[in-house]
Amino acid sequence: MQKAVFVDYKESDIPQAYLKRVTKLFKTSKFMARDDKNLLGELKDTEAIFAKISTKIDKEIINSAPKLKYVGVLSTAFDAIDAKLARTKGVSVCNLGGYSTEAVAEFAVATLMERSRLLEESKDQARKEDYSFDKFMCKEVKGRVLGVVGAGKIGSRVAEMALGLGMKVLYFSRKNKPVIEKLGAKKASLDKILSESEFISLNLILNKETEGIINASKIKLLKKGCIFISLAPPKLIDQQAMMKSAASGNLTFIFDHSDDIDASLAKKFLQTKNCVVYPPIAFRTEEANTARLETFASNIEGFIKGRPQNVVN
Repeated sequence: MQKAVFVDYKESDIPQAYLKRVTKLFKTSKFMARDDKNLLGELKDTEAIFAKISTKIDKEIINSAPKLKYVGVLSTAFDAIDAKLARTKGVSVCNLGGYSTEAVAEFAVATLMERSRLLEESKDQARKEDYSFDKFMCKEVKGRVLGVVGAGKIGSRVAEMALGLGMKVLYFSRKNKPVIEKLGAKKASLDKILSESEFISLNLILNKETEGIINASKIKLLKKGCIFISLAPPKLIDQQAMMKSAASGNLTFIFDHSDDIDASLAKKFLQTKNCVVYPPIAFRTEEANTARLETFASNIEGFIKGRPQNVVN
């Protein structure tokens, strides 16, 4: 291929070994900011675009690149890319599907266990040199119901782990998932899952169909005392309604996409009882990082060889 443009990247953002694997596939590679006034002109003869997770590859960009064949994003999420328009232009959009499955699923289960066993409260008590055992009572997860909303790779892995812990699992998905059903998971409607689950793991991707799916009316269905874990894009949820419900004591809300919401809203969550805020670290493991970079390079290598992978459109 002739030319690639890395939008919003600096050469130092990608380890040299992986960057060389990608750039050697092109005669020319350029690194430009999305707001660079010269970007659209550079796209006239560009065949591949590599974009960051939040970089908008929209109608303006796609229509400015008549020779475009490939868009690669260094993440699982691809909602910043107009994938449908790209498809009409014969452009493949590839993400990093599956690279962080184990990492995110483990983090979901870790937060579930941390909250059910009140580990943070226990550590705080010990820091105050109070070693008594009768200040609070915890819950065992065995036999309790976990609702998995979105049973893709991550959701299915969360279900497997929960079933291994002896939990009962209900899952919501467009398609049946025979692998986790064989282990004991049962498919159910979203309303049934929300109203019957003691724990919820939200794992949906963000698109026009899923945006706002957990709205105020759905939040009212949640079982009192529910622990709701979202390691998914914030736009899936009515944030204000979720905050209000947590503040009232109806549920505990745990999430990690704190960088994807306004800083003032994140601060309100930090100040709200029963809200647990993490930085976006669910995917941050050594293994996932290696898989992330490997998939990024192998996606374009496979595409050029006529064996595309992780195509999302």
